[in-house]
Amino acid sequence: MGKIAIIGYHEVPTQINPERTRWDIAEEVILGAVKNAGIDKDDVQGFINVAPQAQPDLISQTAFGLLPEHFGFKNVKDNVICNAGGASTTNCVRMAEQWITSGMCEVVLVPHITVQSDIPAEDLITFFAKAPMHQEWEFPFGMTFNGAMALITQRYMHETNSTEEEVASITHALRDWGARDPYSLFHNKPKSTEDVMGARMISTPLKSVECNMLADGGGCLVIASEEYAKKHCKNPVWKLGHGSDFLGGTPIVREDIFWREGYRKSCGEALAQANLSVEDIDIHEIYGAYPFTQASYLEANGICEPGEGARYHAAGHTKLGGKTPCTTIGDATGRGHTGSGVSMAFYCQVARQLRGEAGANQVEGAEKVMMVTSGGSGMNTLATIWGK
Repeated sequence: MGKIAIIGYHEVPTQINPERTRWDIAEEVILGAVKNAGIDKDDVQGFINVAPQAQPDLISQTAFGLLPEHFGFKNVKDNVICNAGGASTTNCVRMAEQWITSGMCEVVLVPHITVQSDIPAEDLITFFAKAPMHQEWEFPFGMTFNGAMALITQRYMHETNSTEEEVASITHALRDWGARDPYSLFHNKPKSTEDVMGARMISTPLKSVECNMLADGGGCLVIASEEYAKKHCKNPVWKLGHGSDFLGGTPIVREDIFWREGYRKSCGEALAQANLSVEDIDIHEIYGAYPFTQASYLEANGICEPGEGARYHAAGHTKLGGKTPCTTIGDATGRGHTGSGVSMAFYCQVARQLRGEAGANQVEGAEKVMMVTSGGSGMNTLATIWGK
């Protein structure tokens, strides 16, 4: 298969700002990504849209082609929408690759827009509780995202002998990244491990800052063929390998409770495709939304010993300057949760890091990044390696 590359991107800061409209954000990220790529908008031949969670009007408008029409893209051959929760952006990129390698397109746009702050909080809570939870066996008994992930975290602590403070150190590391990032909802708002421990309890053992703050945001990628990228882009970011594994939609019946096997399989497949080892990866970008995923990812890939993931974070290894820089936008807990678009923010960050444009969070000398996304309540693990 031919290679594909990210040749342009644009993102708006993650905020709580209901005055900023969905179409306002769409205009900024779509036209900004085209400008960043240095191309003409009529070079774009396809739109593959990340579905905006909890926003039925925007979903229908996006699915039925209003974006390319509204912004005057004249040479678009097709427009679709993709919804796989937090794994949506990865699936959009995979579909862009199929369109490109089949010869249908040379340049594909992947946009995402979310405004959640004008939706009543009760409606958002209900939507995000129903969406990933089994509506017969989980949701009727009061299960929510925070509740499900708290149960898994409690089990992780039990099996690994990790303390609440060691788990809290993961959120400290994530907020440390987010505090330096001007695109983060928590820019200039770091949290020490002690701060995390002192926060309000939501669902044992998760405190408020270990859960997700829903916010508004948006981003857009420009994906191009190898030939087009080499001709039109000075610093393309290349897709080197990919792997995937499906864990199941219902958390209570999963065998792979902590997603370790999913991480091991998907990352192993991606590394094999790229002809690399885990030691060759300079940055690990892990979108798991809740702290335990950061720990189990490290354990799954042999970066630390089984059961030592939380303690690895507590030792400071995953922070800027550490030996294993992880999740340099701070994940949803360190950046804010923009629905399916958290993974879009991760992809924009991959491009920033490999172009040397990540500012205060730049990992010096980074040449290869492992990008991992998951959808729903952790139904899958999708691993993609990107390189300079």
